[in-house]
Amino acid sequence: MSVPIFGAIVKTCTKLQRLSVSGLLTDLAFEYIGKYAKNLETLSVAFVGDSDLGMEYVMRGCPKLKRVEIRDCPFGDSALLSGLTQYESMRSLWMSDCNVTMDGCKKLAEEMSRLNVEVIKDEGGDDRLANKVYVYRTVAGPRMDAPPFVVTL
Repeated sequence: MSVPIFGAIVKTCTKLQRLSVSGLLTDLAFEYIGKYAKNLETLSVAFVGDSDLGMEYVMRGCPKLKRVEIRDCPFGDSALLSGLTQYESMRSLWMSDCNVTMDGCKKLAEEMSRLNVEVIKDEGGDDRLANKVYVYRTVAGPRMDAPPFVVTL
């Protein structure tokens, strides 16, 4: 799917609330999403994007986002932290197999103390990387029933 076609889709589907895409999206396609998908509530993407800029476009441009799931994308700490203004109004963010670090997750937890930031560690993985990140808002505080491979920040 070329970017002009994708741009035309998100531009003309003004009531688009859910979008799930795997592969073939560039940062320019994410710019179109941020610019035109103003009613987008749920976004699920895998194997997409060129850089952190793609997620930044979406976080800045989609004010109604509630759930975001990102898998196997090049997004890192800058992309994760670009959602600071969005996360309090969202239900959850899931990132797996991206380029997010433990330092980025710690910074998010420091900046947004009312969010639960959980990192699910892979056995034998690099301790500096956050293999899977689950961010959700809460009034109850961190959960007490997390298994040992879940680091709550």
